[in-house]
Amino acid sequence: MERAPAVGGPATATGGFASRVMLITDTSAETPVDEIGRIYGDVGLGRFHLSLTKPVERGDYLTVEDELHGAVLCQLDDLRRKSDLDIEHADLLGHGTDTPIHQNLLGVARVVGYRDGQGLVKLPTIPFRPGAKVFLAEEPLIADVLGLKHRGNVGAYVGLLRNHSLRIELDINQLVQRHVSVLAKTGGGKSYLLGVLIEELLRHKVTCLIIDPHGEYGSLRRPAEANGVHARFHVEAQGFAQQIQEFSPDVSLNPTAKPLTFSLRNIEPRDLLVFMGLTNVKSFLAPLKSILEAVAATHPDFTVKDLVHAAEGGEGAIAETLHERLEYLEQTKLLGPQGTSLAELVQKGKATLINLRGVAPDVQELVVARIASTLFDNRKKGKIPPLFLVIEEAHNYAPQQGTATCSRILKNIASEGRKFGLGLCCVTQRAARIDKSVLSQCNTQLILQVTNPLDLKAIAQSIEGLTEGMTEMIQSLPVGVALVTGGGYHTPLFCEVRPRATRHGGESVPIVENN
Repeated sequence: MERAPAVGGPATATGGFASRVMLITDTSAETPVDEIGRIYGDVGLGRFHLSLTKPVERGDYLTVEDELHGAVLCQLDDLRRKSDLDIEHADLLGHGTDTPIHQNLLGVARVVGYRDGQGLVKLPTIPFRPGAKVFLAEEPLIADVLGLKHRGNVGAYVGLLRNHSLRIELDINQLVQRHVSVLAKTGGGKSYLLGVLIEELLRHKVTCLIIDPHGEYGSLRRPAEANGVHARFHVEAQGFAQQIQEFSPDVSLNPTAKPLTFSLRNIEPRDLLVFMGLTNVKSFLAPLKSILEAVAATHPDFTVKDLVHAAEGGEGAIAETLHERLEYLEQTKLLGPQGTSLAELVQKGKATLINLRGVAPDVQELVVARIASTLFDNRKKGKIPPLFLVIEEAHNYAPQQGTATCSRILKNIASEGRKFGLGLCCVTQRAARIDKSVLSQCNTQLILQVTNPLDLKAIAQSIEGLTEGMTEMIQSLPVGVALVTGGGYHTPLFCEVRPRATRHGGESVPIVENN
């Protein structure tokens, strides 16, 4: 049987017959303390195989000395053990018979690159030599090649490079200009990570508006219960009460919020059709304009109820539909004589929470559609500052299948918002259910554990540079570790998310108390 160089080091085995396993290794050559393996087999420009002599983890950073460029950074993308133990000899082990096992710990590494004299990251133009030594990379090289540096006023500190003390700071300009997605399975920690990101935006006085379907981000007002500094991450408890404001269409359910309403008299007929859930503008615009003009002529301070009365008795399917939808709109109580002003809703350097907890899904869609349209139109005209629009449970507002009242405007923001300084952040536990044209426009992705095959496929299709090994690692990421792509970095990074400075509002409700 063809074998790679045998593994050195102490022998271990799992199971009840560990003492009966004899591990045969090659000890003919002494290796330096920091050498962890050798390259073997055919070597490509972007990937290579290595036989490991010391334990390492998938995702660890390695270095190989290149003949032309010196130290080159690589990353371990896959690990496996190869042995000559067949089923017959395994059965003998189970019956107490000692059986020699030849085994190798083998890896596949991806070449990340090196910095040239102009500061650009490049790949070697000549493959590494078979037999070349492989070492664990030291932090200065990792930081230099990956671009892990303090970004000053544009850096959002979200955590540390996994197994290292190197800070990962996302470029805030790129977050807003190129959009963001936060993806994880239910309970994977996406709300916690989003809270970390919003803390950083508030520290840098970035204007935000957050669609909060569950009312969980009000906790950003209060400092975390664990006071003091987290030694490894250097995060101090802090609240942002002065930078948080909250609105809701239903203040009876959400008493900490101010009432959110929209002005009927300042709304255009086209926008009114959106509130009514009617997307066929050609059929309904002219009849609705006629109703508005007739009511305004006799009732300058008209209400939605006046429009309902004016639409009564109309003949034909269009008239009946208008009357039915106006009745529905009147019941939502979203439109009133004095709506929430744009100046109230968007304040520079603050985060506005739109608390939709307990609000019916169809009403939520109307609220998101109106707010998103207003922000987009006014940002294009320069009437509001550049801002970051965060959509929690984004698959409900921009679904891949079916329709939502707010779907079209969110697609427009995803494709055009970056031109006008309107950033979009989509947060979801179902990547497969969100509109692919929206997800593909998010150039920065923060991905926690995802296990659903359809969601993994959607993620793999929307992210450039994601290797098969990284896709497999996403399925087994521990809580608190995220895969970061984009955000000013040229290669995906595994990030240990820093602790929250504020309280986390997304904890699960206990069903049985643990006394």
